Amino acid sequence: MADADGRFGHTGSLTYPVLVAVFVSGYAEDSVLLEEAPQAPLRFVLEHTTELKAAEVVERQQTTQLNTRSLINTEIIGAGELKRAACCDLSESFESNATVDVSFSDAVSGTKAIRMLGLDGRYAQMSVENIPFIRGLSTNQGLTLIPGTWINEINVSKGIGTAVNGPNAMTGQIDLCLLSPDTLVPFFLNLYGNSQGRLEANVHMTQRTGRYSSNLLMVHGNLFNTAMDQNNDSFLDQPKTDRFNVMDRWLHRKDNVTAQLILRYVTESRNGGQSDEHHQREGIGGAHYLVDIRNELTDAIGKYGFILKNDATRSIGLMFGARQHHLTSTYGLRRYNAEQKSLYGNAVYQMLLHGGTDDLKTGISLQTDDYEEVYMDSSFARNEVMPGAFVEYTMKRGAFTAVAGLRADLNSWYGSAVSPRLHVKYDLGPLTTARASIGHAFRTAVPFAENSSLLASSRVMHVEGDLAMERAWNMGASLLHKWKWLDRKWAFTVDVYRTQFTDQVVTDLDRSPQEAAFYMLHGSSYANSVLTDVQVALTRRINAKVAYRWYDVRTTYDGVLRERPFTPTHRGMFDLAYESKNERFRADATLNMFGSSRIPSTITNPEAYRFPERAPAYATLHAQVTVVLGLWEFYAGGENLTSTLQTRQIIAPEDPFGPYFDASLIWGPTNKAMFYGGIRFTLDRTPETNN
Repeated sequence: MADADGRFGHTGSLTYPVLVAVFVSGYAEDSVLLEEAPQAPLRFVLEHTTELKAAEVVERQQTTQLNTRSLINTEIIGAGELKRAACCDLSESFESNATVDVSFSDAVSGTKAIRMLGLDGRYAQMSVENIPFIRGLSTNQGLTLIPGTWINEINVSKGIGTAVNGPNAMTGQIDLCLLSPDTLVPFFLNLYGNSQGRLEANVHMTQRTGRYSSNLLMVHGNLFNTAMDQNNDSFLDQPKTDRFNVMDRWLHRKDNVTAQLILRYVTESRNGGQSDEHHQREGIGGAHYLVDIRNELTDAIGKYGFILKNDATRSIGLMFGARQHHLTSTYGLRRYNAEQKSLYGNAVYQMLLHGGTDDLKTGISLQTDDYEEVYMDSSFARNEVMPGAFVEYTMKRGAFTAVAGLRADLNSWYGSAVSPRLHVKYDLGPLTTARASIGHAFRTAVPFAENSSLLASSRVMHVEGDLAMERAWNMGASLLHKWKWLDRKWAFTVDVYRTQFTDQVVTDLDRSPQEAAFYMLHGSSYANSVLTDVQVALTRRINAKVAYRWYDVRTTYDGVLRERPFTPTHRGMFDLAYESKNERFRADATLNMFGSSRIPSTITNPEAYRFPERAPAYATLHAQVTVVLGLWEFYAGGENLTSTLQTRQIIAPEDPFGPYFDASLIWGPTNKAMFYGGIRFTLDRTPETNN
């Protein structure tokens, strides 16, 4: 292999005396006979054989790709798919995705939660560039703190994660690939506004900082200052919010070395609760239930990787992450304040074996977490130090590929854990792939932060006994088949997964409507899921996607195996997307259908303060159109166009300081139809001449 200037080299003995130089088509080969070892540089001159006219090949990629070549069952959500969302953060980026569910966690904080394979998002490892990122105090609210425009693509891996990327991926991994500084977009602007009064702005600027380095600065601002009460329960449907988010990313690439540094700072405040109008009606002396949430985060991420000079089959990668997260929150008379200081390090050695078909990765990792939590008058402190070691071997033999991994971690607080993982893949044909996986994963729970929605209630929250790490086995299989039928391109996938907990921190809301108990699992807890997905190109301009999900998720609460709350057994999705031939007009619509789900029992409340045992089925419709005019894009759309609404969202809203108040029992949309619009401006860099 020669470099960009045509230089080449060879080390070791020359077994064969003839060297042949071959270039891409259009040039004839040249050879040289070596009767003895060369004493000076060799020179090859390749001559043209034919003169080819310029040809342009254009491929239209699906905005969501199902890859038959990836070793793990992975969905790739591209930038085109992210543009279809109403903006503007990660929690709003999965509305047209069949794998990840999105829902509001309570009726007062505006926080959105995600679920994967039927379980809460905390059981999926959420990372940035394969570095654990949304975890700890940010498990719930961290989704809203990452703007969608910062993301180039999202890799959603289903099932047990790999041993290299950490121990926490029980149901899968959601890895965010950020925009790269070496993109040919020196300036990007996105302005957004909606009918409810929310305003957002995103600005990206890239620049060269040297021959081999570049920089990307991304700034995000959010402002929502509308007092909105669509169901007339005296509580704001969403808190008034202001957010500032900035990230700076440096990238350096030279020869065999790649290095990067990412710095981020975000500050956010949310103010909600009872409306001012309600307080004025109650009089100056009336009780006023307020919600005040403030987040301040500082992050640093670094990567350094290099290929060994004398052996291109070996490489070393070093990664680190650091975070300080300060959270203060007030829900009426309840206070929950916390601080998290975390450090993460990972060193990976990789080498190719067996002629490049096999791959060995091994290394060490370190995760430290220092938590200080204060709930009401009680304080909790925990300093975890967890070193770990891992090894992973990838073997490819024809159509069969296997990835076997093993992790061993030692937690200073909870003890040791060993996690074996196995992924296998078999290509039944060029466009048909079968996969299977099994493995063990574990995580440390932060119950108050991960269940912050319960703060918006009068439930007495308490921990019973000593909590331990959560541990689970995940096993599953998938089939992906692509084919052409009726002159149309089709893709079909079916996934079957089961997550079986051996240890779990249970959040029990069924014992009493006035109580929330946290304790270790005594009994069975599992999540079964089946997902089928069909994608078809109806025409060269119209793509359709139909998906169906079935969940069976149950946990033992006080000795009784119950259906997990707020998890619909059935979920369906239908998506239709159109793009004009000149790519100047796009339109799409997504219909999401949710089946019935269980609501935690309120039977012991007085009749006026009870919810039904099950939530009804419902559907939501989202749509958007985009017009491209040169460097400008104009988009408009709507969310929840059916105006589906959980009308009764709060128990006893008239007495928020009483024993029956509860704003955490949310099963459906908390906002009616919302319309939005915005503009995007992208300044393309003039292509540089390549000598």
